[in-house]
Amino acid sequence: MCITSCRSTPHSTPPPLSTISRSVNIWSLQHQLIKLPRLQNDAAPPQNWPADVAYLTRPRLSPSFPPELVPLLSAGSKFAPRPSTHPSTLSIKTVTTTGHPALGQRSLVARKRLEPKSLLLPYLGITACAHEGSDYDLSLMRLSASDVRNPFGAHALQGEEEKALHVSIGVDAAQAGNAARFVNDFRGVAAAPNAEFRLGRGEEGEARMEVWSTRRIEKGDEVLVSYGKGWWGARK
Repeated sequence: MCITSCRSTPHSTPPPLSTISRSVNIWSLQHQLIKLPRLQNDAAPPQNWPADVAYLTRPRLSPSFPPELVPLLSAGSKFAPRPSTHPSTLSIKTVTTTGHPALGQRSLVARKRLEPKSLLLPYLGITACAHEGSDYDLSLMRLSASDVRNPFGAHALQGEEEKALHVSIGVDAAQAGNAARFVNDFRGVAAAPNAEFRLGRGEEGEARMEVWSTRRIEKGDEVLVSYGKGWWGARK
C-alpha cells in the first residue's frame, strides 16, 4: 500500500519522500512492482520507442493501489481516463550531441514551433506509491494524517488517531509510460528549462501530471525541464 504509519506524530505534515520510501509498506510495493509481468502496449508505440518499456495511452493503477484512494484521483468512483495519442508536434530522438548528459539516450524534440504556456502532453505511467529507486517517478499527491481528504487519516479513526497514516501517491514511468518519460533535465544542455511538470486534470477529471511549455520552443529544440535540486541531490 502507499500509506505509512505516523503513530509518533499523527497530526504532522507528510515526512520527506526519502523517509516514506524506507517504510516497510513502500519497500514491499517496490518489489511487487518489479515482479509484475511485462506490461503490454496500449497501442502501436511512436517511432524510436524502446522495446523494453510498455507504451501507454492512459495511466494505469498498480494492482496493489488501495481502492479507498481512487476517489482522490478520479472525479467519480472509478478510475477510467480517456486514452491519449502521441502528439504530432513531438518526436522521440536519440541524443547524439557530444557533451550532452544523456548522450546515447532518448530525448523529446519539437517537430514544429511550440508556443509558451501550452500543454505538450500528459505524463503517463503506473500510479502507485511514490518511492525512491526510479528515475521516472513523479509525485502526484501527498496527504498528511491530519488532512480531511485522507481516508486513512486521524479524522476517520474515531479515537484511534495514533494509527493515522500518511498517503503518498506517485506516477512511475520506468516500466510503462508515454513520450513524456523522455523529457530531460536542462542542466548541461541549455541555460534554462523551456518546459515544466504541472499537476493537471484529464478529460474525465482524473488527477495527472503534465508537461507544459514555459516559453517558445522552436522546431528542432529539445523539450527540457528542471528535475529539481532534490532529484539530483538524491543521486550524488
